[in-house]
Amino acid sequence: MINWREIPFVRLFLPFALGIVAAEFGGVLPAFWGNICLGVAVICLVFVTVGRVEFGQRFAFGIPLSIFLFLLGSQSVFYRNELNAPRHFQQFIKTDAENEPILLATVTDFSERPNNFRLILNLQKIGTTADLLHDCTGNLLVYIRKDSSEKAPPQYGDLVLLKSNINAVAAPKNPDAFDFQKYLHRQNIHYQAFTLLDNIAIVAENRGNPIIQLAINAQKRLLSLLKKHLTTDREFAVGSALLLGYRDAVGEDVRNAYVQTGSMHILAVSGMHILLIYNGLQLIFRLYKRGNRRLRWSQAILGLSLIWLFALITGLSASVMRAAVMASFLAIGHTMKRRGNTYNILAASAFFLLLWNPMFLFDVGFQLSYFAVIGIAYFAPKIQKIVISKSKIINLIWDSLSFGFAAQLVVTPLSLYYFHQFPTYFWLSGLLAIPVSDGALYVGIALFFLDWLPYVGYFLGKILFGLIFLMNEIIFFIQRFPLAIVNNLTLSLISLFLIYTALIHIGFTIHSRKLRGFFTPLSILMVLSSLYAFSTIEHRKQKRIVIYHVFKNSLIDFFEGEKCFSFTKKGIKNSSVDNRLKYASENHRIQLKIKKIRPFSLDDTLQTGNLRYHKGLCQFDSFRLLIVDKLPKEQITLPVNAVLIRGNPRLNIEDLYQKVQFKEIIFDASNNRTNVNKWKTMCISLKILFHDIEESGAWMRDLKTK
Repeated sequence: MINWREIPFVRLFLPFALGIVAAEFGGVLPAFWGNICLGVAVICLVFVTVGRVEFGQRFAFGIPLSIFLFLLGSQSVFYRNELNAPRHFQQFIKTDAENEPILLATVTDFSERPNNFRLILNLQKIGTTADLLHDCTGNLLVYIRKDSSEKAPPQYGDLVLLKSNINAVAAPKNPDAFDFQKYLHRQNIHYQAFTLLDNIAIVAENRGNPIIQLAINAQKRLLSLLKKHLTTDREFAVGSALLLGYRDAVGEDVRNAYVQTGSMHILAVSGMHILLIYNGLQLIFRLYKRGNRRLRWSQAILGLSLIWLFALITGLSASVMRAAVMASFLAIGHTMKRRGNTYNILAASAFFLLLWNPMFLFDVGFQLSYFAVIGIAYFAPKIQKIVISKSKIINLIWDSLSFGFAAQLVVTPLSLYYFHQFPTYFWLSGLLAIPVSDGALYVGIALFFLDWLPYVGYFLGKILFGLIFLMNEIIFFIQRFPLAIVNNLTLSLISLFLIYTALIHIGFTIHSRKLRGFFTPLSILMVLSSLYAFSTIEHRKQKRIVIYHVFKNSLIDFFEGEKCFSFTKKGIKNSSVDNRLKYASENHRIQLKIKKIRPFSLDDTLQTGNLRYHKGLCQFDSFRLLIVDKLPKEQITLPVNAVLIRGNPRLNIEDLYQKVQFKEIIFDASNNRTNVNKWKTMCISLKILFHDIEESGAWMRDLKTK
């Protein structure tokens, strides 16, 4: 049985989190009705609290409290969303492209990318002329293209004046693609703009939050210090990510190596870093006598100040904030000589963080961080008991492995759901790389404080370089192992829910020590097996054509069972183009469980199974598709189901209609918008069905299976 008295915050967290989920996916009540419902719930709660409630009827207090927390979570989502603000800048935006709005805004975030600068602006005024500006609110994502301008880009806290068109962030245009719109929505950003440095003027500086400004300046100074001691690009990139949460310097090869070995949490500052700092401070404080109450509180305040300073410098990510809040609770409890329940502290930290920002609940780092801690707290002690040796070294190694196994047990389903891959040697990288990263973290912090000492700073810098170099060599060595990463693993939301239901029942069964408790997990396993078998059969019978949205390019996939025949433009050997093609199609191919991909050029000829392709004319099963990049010279007597126009050809739709018999016409993203708009007008006049991929997203057609 669960003793709810030990975990009161779990009871508060659950209805509050459910309210947030219901508001995000089901919609929220308007502010007026939401506030009325919230007020009624408060009145009921006060009435029950003031009145006498018998012990057997204590649910009379719990029900209105749960309703109140549910509505509180729902309304927190409403008020968090900037679009619900009365003076959001969206009401001042005009669709007239010739009149670009003038914006006065403060830079709240700055980062540098290889080809552009990325700013997040908090708008204060907007208008069509500098003399006619309206007060407004709202966040705007701005990309500034790097060009020949010698101007320095704006930094955090700068008040800037710029002139640029503002566009709503578009929804994904390809099936199963990363939803950038939803990602930005949960950061409270809904509009974006693209401009040049010459279009931005810095009006004033240091208008941001002084604490955040101090943290950013501190990060810049520490980055320059690391650059002095970590003289190679790879070691600087990893060291700056490990110690300061600065990942702009991390290259694709380094990122892939850490992802494929299950060590990405080393580069993403997380609870592990906060825990190491907290434990290090506790070790230092133990060198002194406990002293009186005033000394204990002084030590706690000093420790918390350092932890939150580190959290600020590293960017206040969701996982870091979770760890910092937890460390704060632990430090206060330790100072008051009270030991709290781990799960209650977890729930309390999550409750207060979501009260501040309800969108944290949907942050992947936030979810993985909490799930990992829950797994370690519950399963690690039980796994540790499996191996008990007289050798301290063996026990130390097994304890380290136990933490990794426990965290991975709970995190893996969530990781498969989001990332579709599993690092096979996570345990080995945890055993070898994590201790080295711990040492690098302690040495790096010592370097930050002692670099001013000539010989000490030099010595610590060399040790830090050696540790990070060793850690990188370990990671890249493990990455080269066979089957280091298992890719293209899919997990549906239903399967994810069933797996965690089974894990919860396994946990209760281990706790109760009753074998009959394994009946439920085994039943769930049978259901999961049935779902997997059914989906495998369905995917083996699938036949689908997909024409993707790829900027200035064409990409067509023909899916037959677990095979994919992919056609694109010939002679593309540009990494940026390859990345666009991969970004457009990879997730959809994973969801369809494609095991074999055969790439072809649009100029190739192919005849295999149900697919025949020659000079742009394709027949897939009973469906015929004609790919046109110029007007056919001769009449095509064979009727086709659809015509794809690509490559921005010079043609007239009426002339095409006279030479080809078709039912539908498709315009992909390789065409010029002026031509597409002209073609669409002609299609409307001729009453021809058309699909504009740039506006409507990828074109898909499922063919009937026998």
